[in-house]
Amino acid sequence: MSDFRKSLEKNLKDPEFKAEWDALELEYQIQAELIRARIESRMTQAELSKKSGIRQSNISRIENGNALPKLDTLQALATAMGKKLKISMV
Repeated sequence: MSDFRKSLEKNLKDPEFKAEWDALELEYQIQAELIRARIESRMTQAELSKKSGIRQSNISRIENGNALPKLDTLQALATAMGKKLKISMV
């Protein structure tokens, strides 16, 4: 297990930390999924920007967790990668 995972497990035992972590879970999922899809598509941020019409700096902000994208932005990015945006409630 990585040091990060060990530290995370320890910190998640703190109710205040866990509440904050849970509140940001969706943002983390969006970041991770965008990065995964872009890498799977073998595209750089610059290539994705050119194909999607979304500025590279905005893609970077989303991937770094400094911006939360609107649905139309996610749709444009998915389309540019040849993917379909899917949202589900579980």
